[in-house]
Amino acid sequence: MSVKPVDLNKLRSTHANLYETVVAISKKAREIHEEERSELEERLLPYKEMIRNPASESESEKVFPEQIAISVEFECREKPSQQAVAQYFDQKYDYVLEQTPETRAPEAEDEDESDGD
Repeated sequence: MSVKPVDLNKLRSTHANLYETVVAISKKAREIHEEERSELEERLLPYKEMIRNPASESESEKVFPEQIAISVEFECREKPSQQAVAQYFDQKYDYVLEQTPETRAPEAEDEDESDGD
């Protein structure tokens, strides 16, 4: 498996925080992976059905060449992380951070919360 280095300065060019950019790319890679996994399962489903419910005994142990071809096709694809980085550089997506209200430190309790009796 080859490693493709990524220019960090190029990643920093659009957003100042490199960590946030890497997290956004990671989330995109996860989305791509889930899409590809569901596509693979969908394409292999007919073969799984043939194995579960064979028409003959020899078919239950058979490996279908089409099934192998589909698996090889998915293995030869570019990895989701590489696709996500390439899409980010091609500006096919961008990210915006959610602005969450800053959590305030608990205020010191000056008042006594007793009944006052």
